[in-house]
Amino acid sequence: MPLSAMADTLQTLKTALNTFLEVCHGPLPRDYYVAQHWGMAGAHAFLVNGLISIYEQATDIPAEKTDDFVGYALQWTAAMHHHHYTEETAFFPMLSPKFDSSFVKDEHETFIPQIEALQEYLVSCLPSDAPYGHDSFAGTHEQQEYVGTRVLALIDAFVEDLCKHLVHEVELMEPGKLRATGLTEVEMKAIADEMLRYSKSMPLRMTTLLTYATLLSPKETEFPPFPAFVRKYLVPHVLAFPHRRLWQFAPK
Repeated sequence: MPLSAMADTLQTLKTALNTFLEVCHGPLPRDYYVAQHWGMAGAHAFLVNGLISIYEQATDIPAEKTDDFVGYALQWTAAMHHHHYTEETAFFPMLSPKFDSSFVKDEHETFIPQIEALQEYLVSCLPSDAPYGHDSFAGTHEQQEYVGTRVLALIDAFVEDLCKHLVHEVELMEPGKLRATGLTEVEMKAIADEMLRYSKSMPLRMTTLLTYATLLSPKETEFPPFPAFVRKYLVPHVLAFPHRRLWQFAPK
């Protein structure tokens, strides 16, 4: 793969990440409008940081660690699918009709097929019946050889559309724009409370998502907005332990 293509992809990802970090630095804001902007940027920051982590390591994985790295990369696709499912079925419907979210599904479709192509290839590199993601299994198949340059090419195919969408969403969630929709502070608080209940209702198997979001969130942000004890001790030293073979590839 040409070095120029790799540089372009990483530049696109890092530019988007810097955009999000300008919004989500530090702790969760008290203002509900600002907090929604912060939260969307925080979610996008860990997702983009996760993809950067995969892209930078994909071609340097020792043969004996490819299964573990593939499992790590599949945590990213699982987190991305969960994020978009939550947006489409829970978060944006609560903002409607005052906030026009009709663009969301259309923008998702510009890159989801390519992400699914990446996931399909990664799953093919796992042993038969291997678990992956949040609660999935590879099924019976002939295990394919892992080729790091193919992973890069599959990511190159969607990175522009993905980053364009993620930045667009954060721009639309700017506090002034949310206020301009007519959403009241009472409504914004109710949305925040409902999303918190939604997060707490996730099944136990979703602790891998909590772990991923915490480990992959850049140090400049306190996203996810959990107590410091959870982010700095419980997640890295307790919740991460069962899948530590995957998290060895997370940024230190």
